[in-house]
Amino acid sequence: MFLIRRLCAAVSIAGAASLCFGQTPANFKAYTTTSGETPSNIYAVDLNNDGITDIVQDTGQSPPGFTVSLGKGDGTFKPPVTYSLPSKGIVGLNPMVTGDFNHDGKADLAVCLNSNQIGVYLGKGDGTFELPKISTINVPSGWGFGSEGVAAADFNGDGKIDLVAWAGSNVNPTSDEKTAIYLLEGDGKGGFSHPHLLFSGPRYQPGFQVFAGDFDRDGKADFLATDYELNSEGNPQPTTVYAFYGNGDFTFDRTSPYSVNDVAYVGVSDLNSDGISDFYTLSGGFDGAQQLGVFYGTPSRTFNSYFMDLSKSYIVGTASDGPTYPSQLVQGDFNGDGRMDLAAVGTNTGYKGYVEVFLAGKDPGQFTQQEVAYPVTYEESSPPVAGLFGSSLLKPDLAFNHSPNWASPPQNTPSYTVAEVNQDHGWFGPCKYPKAGRGFNVCHAGTVSGTKATFSAAANSFSQLRKIELWVDGKKVQQQDHTWGSHGYFQWSGTFAEGTHKATFLAADVDNTEQKFNFSFTIK
Repeated sequence: MFLIRRLCAAVSIAGAASLCFGQTPANFKAYTTTSGETPSNIYAVDLNNDGITDIVQDTGQSPPGFTVSLGKGDGTFKPPVTYSLPSKGIVGLNPMVTGDFNHDGKADLAVCLNSNQIGVYLGKGDGTFELPKISTINVPSGWGFGSEGVAAADFNGDGKIDLVAWAGSNVNPTSDEKTAIYLLEGDGKGGFSHPHLLFSGPRYQPGFQVFAGDFDRDGKADFLATDYELNSEGNPQPTTVYAFYGNGDFTFDRTSPYSVNDVAYVGVSDLNSDGISDFYTLSGGFDGAQQLGVFYGTPSRTFNSYFMDLSKSYIVGTASDGPTYPSQLVQGDFNGDGRMDLAAVGTNTGYKGYVEVFLAGKDPGQFTQQEVAYPVTYEESSPPVAGLFGSSLLKPDLAFNHSPNWASPPQNTPSYTVAEVNQDHGWFGPCKYPKAGRGFNVCHAGTVSGTKATFSAAANSFSQLRKIELWVDGKKVQQQDHTWGSHGYFQWSGTFAEGTHKATFLAADVDNTEQKFNFSFTIK
């Protein structure tokens, strides 16, 4: 069992007093599986359609490539299988994104190859991939994709998944590097072409992130992009967050909702379950101003922002020989109260690692911190990912990869650690999630009691779910936006007239990609 240390944290809101409150703690169990190199990036996706989340990660300090570790469903993984990249690339810096790029119902993987090429590994549906399909993109001579961010969505509503990716004028950053964001049109078969230049400018040693979402709830895919710069002394200049609002035709309206004079890592999801994508940041380390920022999206293309002071927390880990860096954040209901929480990995000055959980309160921007320590002294750790790694298929679990090289005695083989939510805590829906990477599991398709019918379902997607709707006799009767990443759930009861009714569950992603489940129910 993890050691838990609870903290009551204050949330500072502009124009309001600080708040402090308690929360039901999240309980976790730890399961560890030996892996290969500690990665730069780790991804959670169901690759073999068994309902259990698998792990994809880059090969870290090994020759460029990625590994696939299939989940066993008990918090552990099968031995990793390595795939090499068809380019020399930069070790550990080949951003990837998952999706169904050829519409065959199987998860695929797109990889930026540190050149003017994108490699797509089409999934076979059993956790293995075909040889990569290579797309050569017409960008300026010497430019390439890689080392920075990439996101996938259908940005023009034609049913084909597109990519948004950062590109640079030099494979290795230099003081004269130029960078840009390109949108690459998907052909629906795993290929990409026709680059659209969306943003450009000079950068010095950049660090970029890209995230797809729907930040104004108009059913058209948007994306969020960030960049930060390091000056000649290696200190960070402002991190800027850009919101690109899609018009559904490969054009975008851009705003800059946030900037901070430090490194900031960003995550995107619907944190308050209103059908609008939000974003959140962890920043600080260089100047000691550590903070959590939460930004709730609105239909008016603005964000309502809240900040939490983390200056007394170790969520931003301190290295013995240099500055500190914030972790990335992931979302899930980790304490079973029906509200979306956040989690990140952290470390203290003694290299003691832990998971920092931010438990959401009843009001926007309210969180209580909880430190969940794991008994490992380590050198480095990957960002966490949330998924269904345990046996429940009901509760969001956390996974991350760490190198326990500083342990006594030394342990030179990195390991996955999965923090599985206990059976009595953590909840995300009335139904187990389907045993498929995409689809529905319907527990109650109109269970009748008198004139009232009860409906409950869980859904999976290869992208980011935004909503689940219930339609009865051709009319939408209810919409719920309880989603976390590629998962979502629905629970509702309503009164209906006597007779047989035709109904449909409809789930839609952030780009309005839909999947349906048709059924009928009878009121007697």
